[in-house]
Amino acid sequence: MKGRYPWRIGATSFVLPADVSENVAFLAERVDDIQLLFFESASKAALPHKVNISHLKNVASEHNVTYTVHLPTDLSLGSSKQVLRDEAVVEILRLMDELASLAPQAFDLHLNLESGLEQAVWLENLHKSFSYLAGALGSERSRIAVENIDYPFSSVRSLVLEHGFSLCLDIGHALRYGEVADLLIQDIPLAQHIHFHGVEGGSDHQEISSSHEDLSRALGNALVVEKFTGVLTVEVYSQKILEKSLKELARVWKEFEHQA
Repeated sequence: MKGRYPWRIGATSFVLPADVSENVAFLAERVDDIQLLFFESASKAALPHKVNISHLKNVASEHNVTYTVHLPTDLSLGSSKQVLRDEAVVEILRLMDELASLAPQAFDLHLNLESGLEQAVWLENLHKSFSYLAGALGSERSRIAVENIDYPFSSVRSLVLEHGFSLCLDIGHALRYGEVADLLIQDIPLAQHIHFHGVEGGSDHQEISSSHEDLSRALGNALVVEKFTGVLTVEVYSQKILEKSLKELARVWKEFEHQA
């Protein structure tokens, strides 16, 4: 799949039951980009983050690989507690600084709903966190790509764009929660990063199969029309599922190969 499309095809750093370095070595000859997964903040992780930056830089240089980063999903940017909001921003800044030499294409961010908070209060808290984060990052803020997850993305979309962040368009989440049409039409031009994975039986991050052919074709068409040249990550966590998904995309996307 390397170099086949106008966009870069990516995979996650956990398709083998092994550490990041082994996954990166395995994927480097197969895909254009590798999504480095950080699902827990360093202070909350059961095991410390172990990332050999020097090794990852060497792999990138030798194999023409780029990186994207999935920021921790336990960040509380909308919390009513300022200390938690500040901790979340500091963790984002710390990770971005730690990984800066890898020149990641995007840092994907979940905005988690806060239980018991009215939406207006949650949005105001997000505004405060965004102002802090955007001020600290300056022109680098656009590399923060806010991802649609399990609630209507329209509730945060304008706030995200107002602060200069970009979008991480997750097609699998949109499929699962009924937002595909809207997001394909309006958000691909603003997307810094795209995730694609199948949905089966109400579960996402599954194989992209022939049952998703219409969606795969619509997505490919939209990417060509919008001249998307960023990263599309097949966001699954198994070598077998990744290989089946890439094979299916190669079948459906044959007409899109090497179009500019």
